[in-house]
Amino acid sequence: MESWSRRLALTHFVHGTELERRGEIAQALSEYTASLAVDSTLGEAYLRLGSLRERMGDAREAELVYSEAVRLGDTQGRALLQRSHLYRAAGRSELALRDLEAAVAVEANREALQELAQHYVEAHAFSAALFTFRRIVASAEASGDSTSLAAARLEVRALRVLAAESDPTSERAKRHDWVGRALFAIARR
Repeated sequence: MESWSRRLALTHFVHGTELERRGEIAQALSEYTASLAVDSTLGEAYLRLGSLRERMGDAREAELVYSEAVRLGDTQGRALLQRSHLYRAAGRSELALRDLEAAVAVEANREALQELAQHYVEAHAFSAALFTFRRIVASAEASGDSTSLAAARLEVRALRVLAAESDPTSERAKRHDWVGRALFAIARR
């Protein structure tokens, strides 16, 4: 059973989402802030507040709000992803990549994996991009998504060419190279 404080915080949160939907941003900010004043563990309120701050052009405040949401388990992955977008928009690529990698470690959905792989390609980290696209292939195979599977397999083929020197699976290991054969067998699983 929810406590009275959680119910009150949720009431403020729901009212804030209604106000945001109607375009009453200042009032929505006030409701989200009131929600967090009552219950500071309501991660969704942090995410909505951060998003509004970002839309208003207040990147510094949005970063602080997302950083608070990162400490909560239920919104950690999404908060890291949103903060990554914020960092990337500000040209802080290193921080964006760090947060994106952490978001994928917490919650590896296909969209986040795709975004991470694109970051790696842009940074010319082809081996890391190849590994990430292989994860996307596995995810698409598991879900039965043939369109995503075909696209990811195409990316893997292209990246195998770019990462040929550093990828142990790009060519068969020599007969007496037991380490190479083992790496090849592991990567093929």
